[in-house]
Amino acid sequence: MQKIKILLETWKQKLFPASKKAGNSLSLSLKDKINFLDQFGSLLHSWIPVTNALKIIMYQTRQEKKRQFIEHIIEQINAGASLKEAAEMYKNTFSKFDVAIIEMGEVSGKLGDAIETIKNKEEKNKEIKGKIVGALIYPMVIVTLATMMVLVFMIYVIPKIQKMYKDAKVNLPWLTDFVIQTSNFLQENIVWIVIWMIATVAGIIMFKRHPKTKIYFDICILHVPLFGGLVKKKILSLFTSSLGTLLSNGIIINESLKISSGAVENDYYEREINKLIDGISKGVELSELMGVSEIQSGKENFLFPIELSSIVKIWESTGTLSELLLKISKKYNREIDDIVKNLSTAIEPLVIVGVGLIVGTIIMAIMLPFFNMVNVM
Repeated sequence: MQKIKILLETWKQKLFPASKKAGNSLSLSLKDKINFLDQFGSLLHSWIPVTNALKIIMYQTRQEKKRQFIEHIIEQINAGASLKEAAEMYKNTFSKFDVAIIEMGEVSGKLGDAIETIKNKEEKNKEIKGKIVGALIYPMVIVTLATMMVLVFMIYVIPKIQKMYKDAKVNLPWLTDFVIQTSNFLQENIVWIVIWMIATVAGIIMFKRHPKTKIYFDICILHVPLFGGLVKKKILSLFTSSLGTLLSNGIIINESLKISSGAVENDYYEREINKLIDGISKGVELSELMGVSEIQSGKENFLFPIELSSIVKIWESTGTLSELLLKISKKYNREIDDIVKNLSTAIEPLVIVGVGLIVGTIIMAIMLPFFNMVNVM
């Protein structure tokens, strides 16, 4: 019986390796990924073999999840897989761009440089996300506190004031009556409102993550007032930086575009970049596909700005695209800084005014009947 169990367990391990299962469940946060890549790249640059470098990092880390992540990569490499093949299993951690860069590093013998390239890309991504989140923290805190305060007023304070007015038999102004009716509605339906809010958030998350609907979410996010332009600048910064890095390493334009499409983290952009690749394969110039010919008509490609298509047009004559792309990537980063500052400056007073109007309206609704009582007396 024991032999049968051992045999079954052996076949189970062959059919469903633990490391493959881990590839679907284990992942690293952006911060942990950058830290891992930093350590890994430094060890590789010191001419330490890949497996030994991974073991050193695994022994040094105290996070169990990170240890398991590295351990499963080591298992895959020991089983005969390349680092690129092992990275492909962790789609939540390594993007298509990462996998392609790792493969390029393994083929060229410059894996340390490849890891450094991925780390720099992730650091830039983290920096951009940090700027965006930083600009939104203050308004979000104000809105959250204001919402909680309004709910306390509507659910606990207004009912007591309503009882007081009812006992005094005071004629209520329309504003006070409206606030009281809103308070009654919240009291009677607060559970359903919370359920609806949770269901809405869950629905948005599912819509964003589902492969068939994610592209529609990515299209919508680009058209959101104020934030759409910021998201587009972030995507263009990552796209131009990734494309410039790949071209500078000698990868042909078609392959560079294909790899860069995996770095933009937007299915809509990825689809349109794939259309560029198809057009190039048919002999159409990249600048034309990006809409450079529309400059004279005054139109502009929504996804690829005129300045980007113009740079590509210059490259088609001079062959210096990688340098130009890296320069324009820095330009987009500066524009992101300006947008974030302006966004923060614009949102804060709007939030304060909006909160002030809501709270002021509630206070006015509470005080109006008192004024009427004073006038009657």
